[in-house]
Parts: sequence; structure tokens; C-alpha cells
Amino acid sequence: MELKKYQKRVIADLTDYLTQLNEQPTLTDAFAAHWESRQIMVGQNGVAGYQNVIDGVPHVCYKVPTGGGKTFLACASVKPIFQALPPTRKQAVVWLVPSDSILTQTLAALKNPEHPYRQKLNADFGGRVEVYSKEELLAGQNFSPATVSEQLSVMVLSYDSFRTRSKDGRKAYQANGNLASFATAFGAPEQPIENADETALFQVINQLNPVVIVDESHHATSTLSHEMLVNFNPAFILDLTATPKKQANVISYVDALALKSENMVKLPVIAYNRSSQTEVITDAIDLRNSLEVAAQQQQEKGGRYIRPIVLFQAQPKTGEDATSFEKLREKLVKTGIPEDQIAIKTADINELKGVDLMSEDCPIRFIITVNALKEGWDCPFAYILASLANKTSQVDVEQILGRVLRQPHATKQRNSLLNMSYVLTSSNDFNATLNQIIAGLNSAGFSKRDFRAADQEQLDFTQNQQPTAPTELPATEPQTVTETEDFLEFDETQVAENLENCQHTETVDEAPVSAGLAAMLEQAQEQGSSYEQEAEDATSMGDIFVPTDLENAVETYRVNIEFDGDIKSLRLPQFVIKAPASTLFSTGEGDFDLLRHEALAADFVLLNKDIELDLTAADEQMYRVDVNSNSDVPKAFRMSAADQRFMREHFAKLSIESQKRNAADAIYERLKPINAINDSDLRKYIGRVVDAFGSEELLTYQEHPNAVAEKIKQKILGLLEEHKFKKFYADIETRRVDIQDFYSLPPVIQPVQSSSLIGGSLYEAEDRMNNDEMDFAGRFSGLENIRWWHRNIDRKGFCINGPLNHYPDFILMTQSGTVVIVEPKGAHLKNDDSRRKLTLGRKWADMAGNKFRYFMVFQDGVTPLEDAYTMSEFLRILEQL
Repeated sequence: MELKKYQKRVIADLTDYLTQLNEQPTLTDAFAAHWESRQIMVGQNGVAGYQNVIDGVPHVCYKVPTGGGKTFLACASVKPIFQALPPTRKQAVVWLVPSDSILTQTLAALKNPEHPYRQKLNADFGGRVEVYSKEELLAGQNFSPATVSEQLSVMVLSYDSFRTRSKDGRKAYQANGNLASFATAFGAPEQPIENADETALFQVINQLNPVVIVDESHHATSTLSHEMLVNFNPAFILDLTATPKKQANVISYVDALALKSENMVKLPVIAYNRSSQTEVITDAIDLRNSLEVAAQQQQEKGGRYIRPIVLFQAQPKTGEDATSFEKLREKLVKTGIPEDQIAIKTADINELKGVDLMSEDCPIRFIITVNALKEGWDCPFAYILASLANKTSQVDVEQILGRVLRQPHATKQRNSLLNMSYVLTSSNDFNATLNQIIAGLNSAGFSKRDFRAADQEQLDFTQNQQPTAPTELPATEPQTVTETEDFLEFDETQVAENLENCQHTETVDEAPVSAGLAAMLEQAQEQGSSYEQEAEDATSMGDIFVPTDLENAVETYRVNIEFDGDIKSLRLPQFVIKAPASTLFSTGEGDFDLLRHEALAADFVLLNKDIELDLTAADEQMYRVDVNSNSDVPKAFRMSAADQRFMREHFAKLSIESQKRNAADAIYERLKPINAINDSDLRKYIGRVVDAFGSEELLTYQEHPNAVAEKIKQKILGLLEEHKFKKFYADIETRRVDIQDFYSLPPVIQPVQSSSLIGGSLYEAEDRMNNDEMDFAGRFSGLENIRWWHRNIDRKGFCINGPLNHYPDFILMTQSGTVVIVEPKGAHLKNDDSRRKLTLGRKWADMAGNKFRYFMVFQDGVTPLEDAYTMSEFLRILEQL
């Protein structure tokens, strides 16, 4: 099971955040740097600042709507988190879930070697994975100091079994002879849990300093939940939820349109308002039958099996009366539905237990349920939610709507009617009903953008109407007015007659439908098509698309209208690389793909490279615990004094050969993987480097193991970068690398801090600029031959792509149509990085053609690099372009 595009973006967000954690001094700084690199301000008018919920513990969140694959994302997140932690940490994960049903599902999936979740963990950890239930942990079943040091240990636990002192919860605090070996191996705990024995399960997990994954984390915000998380002594906490609470530190937002473009959800939700319960039930049954015909037609043409299901929402007046639900089933059977096709699913009645709703052998097509469903119950075959509230009752679909949103098989269906979900209600106040649908979407992580009101005429008509009195029952049966549940107030005989009279003489998307459904479904198709177009547009926007959750955190500025034509016709050249013969589709023209610098490392060989290494400047400062005890310092991401002491004591007891072998193994574990380098070659090269260590280098490693590992990493990356540059210029000569008009300037930009002080810019406002850059922009605006200028946004705008990605500061267009790329530099930036960018920029301009120029410019008074210019020299040239 491959990660979807949006899931890869989430993991990329995590990886970036982890990088910031290791580079920034505090958790607050890391969070701010993470968002600012995405042009999102942190603080007022942006995303909320970091909430240090547990002192020194990175605690972040993914906001992923229902159906977005949160569990698979969590599995994919485990490896990068442990790679960012010091190598001495045990690889232990506490996986917290909110309910027994989710506990059962998660355990079964993670234990099953055939399930994609377990396969992902096995692939990332070489098959050395053990998944434990609480019962297995208490019994010490394959759970010992030896096993946890050699594998990834995943402990799937429920909130309640650790945040309460119930009979079941107390077991985690009690002395446990099965776990006595941990107390012996670990010694006295550094953070003892109050009233917990040293051999207690809770205390043992505490000493493992685990990574904690909190599923449905919006359920874990109470004081008891906070106490529980503190007692786990986590190294890192990852929350998963569709509805983050205010204190959540969200590092990645997944938008509904991303899920739609990957065929994960049935959106939009099409809402219909009918005149009575009788019509709701008639249309629900008829619509379901039509959807099943469409599904069968698809299957006959090679599609996968789908059996559309209706959820009948029957909310009792008081309590959940089994007798009332049985009466509803009896009435539905009288409409013509076979009894074996109807199941009841409530808190007290669960006829779905042990039933595989996705099986072709399952007959169930209708499910009677209520509003307050427990989390963890989903059925991708559920297409229709039919509310059986009467016309004057409050329609409340908030907690149940998410059950119909998952797309069957995560595949776009050939028949467009099978790519949407449907809500049928009968209400005098359709506006209030729509608000409930919006609330239901919100609770599933979606928004009001993700539904369509199909009955627009009735919506407009009812906006100013007062609710009518409830329909009275015949005077001969007055007792039923108070005794009958609202959801039983429909005429089953009339439903049966209506269905019998339904002649499926018309077609919608090749599926035969009744005349009554035809108009309804044609409207749904139009609504669905418009939504799919939104999803396609969002996908085409790439990185400039802003998820709904962040729309208020960014300012969007469009191109000034007089320059619309310029950006529609202008394509900036970028480097492309000849695509392999097996590539069927490419993003470039002809047989070329856009060059990504990783492609230049394809034939890099590390084994024959030199191993010269200067350790005299090795400095452990970046790996030390901040001695000022700042609670905002990420303690687990620095090697603690205890960790360092343990390594030194262990290291000193070894022979020289064992010391080298131990050092090489530890450095390899710290550095792997490095992109473009085979792990086996990496291990052998590190072995060569360490084998050449003398006593002085071994002593340096003993004192500063992580600093030495970082030195070796930088050495390897330097060799790799040198190879990429040589390969790039060689491939240009052989035309394996060429240049093509590729990049389009976007119609809108979202700078994290904007400025509109200087005229003549391409957009309504431009990205923030320092004083030198403001000086340059001012000069550009004063030149008559400059049509417009643009402050290119670092990491999000145009880049000259080569062995490195060079994001120049300015893009200009002259009145004659020449595009000028400008990279200003200060005196302190006369370095190798600037030289490489200058060489790359000039090569780009040489190959791009006569309408493109590149200049690296230093302020007057600074001697520029060779082939660069001073400000005065550059302006004299620019005036003539």
C-alpha cells in the first residue's frame, strides 16, 4: 500500500518539523520555523503558537478528515520519528485509542502480517516488529529488556485502562513479577509514577521513554488524560484527529479536496429535503436500488463489488427502546424489503457484530441506527443517510454523517452517482437541516464547502416560512400521538405502493431510474461535477493551494490585472533530464522530465571515495541538554547526561577493535538512511572511516559521539554534492540534461509577511524584504524600462533547478519582454555557496536564450565575485535591456 500524494506531503511536513527540532533551540522556535518555511505566520493573524503541553516533549498533531487514512499515516510516521531521536533510545511506541472497538480493530490490523499497516512497519523496521496488547504486556509475553532493545515494540492500549484507577486500570500500577527483569535492567526510574511499583507495567513503559501516538486525540484533553501522558514519560507525542482542539499543535492539515482527488471519500454530500417521512423512505429505497443497479453494471465491466447501503437514522424520544426499533424493522419489511437485508446497530443492539459488510455473501442493505454512534464504525458501502425525524423535529445528523463518507475500495467509480453520498430528510426548516449537515461535516474534519443542497428551490422557499404544525393522526387513534416514536409515523403501505409504481424507464449515467429520481440525480451529477472540478483545480495549484483550515492564516494577493496576460504567456526555463525509456508519462515535453537534483546522484559510488576527516572541531554543543532547565527545550532530541555516561562507561570496557566496531555500528544507525546511497555502501564506508581512527579520534568519539557522526555525515554529503555538480555539467554537454520552458508564475501568492510600499510590482503585494532588498526593489520601480518586478518566494517560487535548487530573490520583466533574474548578495555572502549559485545561474541564462538574463549583484563598495556585478554596474546594464 503506497502513500497517497497528500499522505506523502504529511510525512514531508513531519520530516521538516523533525529537522527543525534538531536545529532550533526550543520547541516554540521549531514550530514557528516549520510554519514560516511554508509562508504561514505563527501568532496573531496566523496559526496559533506552540502549546508546551508537556514540558520538553514535542507534541504535534495531524489534522486528517474521516476517510483520510490516519492509521496508515501513523505507521508511516514511526520511522522518521525514531531516525530523528538519538540512537540510544529504545524503539518503543505506545498507541492509544479511545474505545474498545477501535482497540480491537487496531490490534487486529497491526498484528496481521498481511495488513498494509503491519506491512509498512515491517518494511521500515526490517521485520523486527512486535505488537502487544495490554494483557500480553502484563503477562510479559515476549516482552523483556532483551526483546525491546532489538525490535520495534508497539503497545496498543486504550485511554481508560491507563487514565483511571478502575479495577482494570489498577493492574498497570501494581507490582508484576513478570516484569521484574525490567527493574533489574533499568534501575531506579528517573521519573517515578506516584503509587506505581517499580515492576508495574506503567512504570516499565515510563522507563522505555516511548513515542506516543494518540488516535482520535480530541477525546484525550482532560486533566486525567494529561496526567496519563505525563506518566508515560514520552519522547514524542503524535496526535491524530479530524477535529483538533485548541491546544493541538497541528503541523499538517489535509484538505477534503485532497482526499477527493485521491478517491478516498464520497464527496460532495448531496442533501435533499422531501415533504414527508413516507417520501424520505420511498426515495431512499428507490435511490439505493438504482445505485445497486449502477454498481452491478460496473462490476460486469470489470469493476469491484459494491452493495450500496442505506442508514435509517431513528432517534428515540427517550432512551433506546429495542421494541421501537423492531417495530421500525417490521414496517420496513411491509414496504417490501426482505427481513435479512435489515440490521439494527445501536449502543445496546449490535446485529453487525462479526458481520463483514464488504462481503458479497452479506445480504444487508439497510441499517437502522441512531445518532450517537461510537467511533470506529465505518462502512464504505453506506451511501445514503435517511433521517426519520418528523417535519417539526430537529434533524441531528452531526455524529452519524461521517459513516457514509468513505469511498468504496478508495477508487473512483465509473458511474458518477457512486462517487457521492446522499442525505434525505423531511423538515420544515431546511436551513437548520443544512446547518446540521455542516456540523456533521465539521465533526468529520470537513467543511461547508463539501456539501451541496440539491433542493435549492425549496431551500429558497422555506427560508422565510414558519414551521407548520405536526400532521395529526386520525381521531380514532388518539393514543398513538403520544406513544408512537417519531420515526414510526410513516405509511408503510403508501411506501410499498409508491415503490411498486416506480417505473425505471429513464437513465442517468446509464443506470435505469424512475422518473421521480431522474431529475434529482441529474442535479446531483451537476453538483458532483462542479465539486470534482474544484478538486482538480486544487491539485493543479500544487504548493500554492491553501487548505480550508489555513485560509484565515494567510493573505492572498493576486497578480495586478494589467499583467494578467504576461503570466499567462510567460514560461520560465528550467532544466530537464532525459526520461528513462520505460516512462509512459512525463511532466515535461517530449522524452524529458523536470530535473530534480536527486537524479544526478544515480551513479554515485561512495566506496571508492576518500576518508579524510578532521575531528579537531568536533563540538557536542548541539547535542547537549540545555542546562538552564528551560521547559521548552526538546529534551528527548538531545543526548542526555545519562545517555552519554552510559555510552562512555560501556565504550571504555571494550578492546580497540571492539571500540571501532561499536563506533561504526552506532554511527551507521545514527546516519542511515542517506538518500541516493545504498545502506550497505554506507555501512562499509563508515567502517573504513572508523577503522582509520587512532586513539585520539576514538577518544573524541567517546566524548562526542553525535558530533563525530555529524562530521562523517557532512563529509559524505559533501562528496555527494561534488559528484552532483560534476555530473550536472557533464550531462549538459551530452544533452542528457537540457532546458525547456517549464515554470508558470502563479495567479496568486501567499507571502508570510507582505509589503506593498514599493510600486511596479507584479502582484498586489510582495514577500517581505530586508533593507538591501528594499533598496533593490526601489531602484527597479524607478526604471522606465522595467515593466514589473517580483520578489520571488524562497522554497515556494521559481527555482533554477540543478545540482541544488537556487531560488533567486527577484524576477523582472523589461518593457521589451526580457526576463531578468537577480540575486543580490551582501559582503558576508562571498562564499562557496554563492559561487555555485552564480555558476548555475549563468549556465541557465546561457541555455535559456536571448530573452533571459541572470545577474548576481553585490552592493557598491563590495568587490564582487568573478562574473558578478556591483549595484552600479548592474543598473547601467539593466537600463539598456
